[in-house]
Amino acid sequence: METKNDCERYIVLGPEIKSLFEQFSDKCFYLFSDDDYIFPSAAGIRRKENRLYDIHRMILKQAGIPYIGGGHGPRIHDWRHTFAVRAFKQMVDQGMDMYVALPVLSTYLGHKTIYATERYVRLTMELYPYIGEKCSAKFQRVFGKAADLHETD
Repeated sequence: METKNDCERYIVLGPEIKSLFEQFSDKCFYLFSDDDYIFPSAAGIRRKENRLYDIHRMILKQAGIPYIGGGHGPRIHDWRHTFAVRAFKQMVDQGMDMYVALPVLSTYLGHKTIYATERYVRLTMELYPYIGEKCSAKFQRVFGKAADLHETD
């Protein structure tokens, strides 16, 4: 209910968080109806957006991460961007072709188009050397020698 783009999707959880959700569900889900929120406010209703913002600011403060403000972050949405870049890098590091990884990530993020995902996945210093190596290897197969990506002629 009320998902991004009104699309139902599965959420992949790591083993630790999965275990915590299972413990929570064993103790609490029998109390919920099908229309209830899993993490309601104290009043049993949907949490307000500003409450999540307040919790985020509190976590930043406890972690010693300065909040700059004025849209310069760190914003809640910045965590989504960080996840997208790291997930993309992990898929590429595990040998998945970048052109295959991008649509997989796009689907997981719930984007309607690949272009929305491209904005998330920015070339980082961690990715750049790998991309250079991949391009060099492909150039070598096509042209018979490794091309210098920095040549201008």
